[in-house]
Amino acid sequence: MLLGGELPLGHEVGLIVVAAAFIAFALVSSFLVPRYKPDFPGPTGLSVFAIASVVMFVLMIAAINFFG
Repeated sequence: MLLGGELPLGHEVGLIVVAAAFIAFALVSSFLVPRYKPDFPGPTGLSVFAIASVVMFVLMIAAINFFG
């Protein structure tokens, strides 16, 4: 029986995994990639970066909706 606002362990793990992927994407795209490619995302990679950002955002919102 769940008390208060507790989540089942599987749901907690699911949220943690998706959140870790979102955080890793944000950190890599803001700190690591610009160090080796100063013009990141540049004019040619901007659309790919924007699509990846939107996909990560939608996955995070879907995980919160499903697991939360």
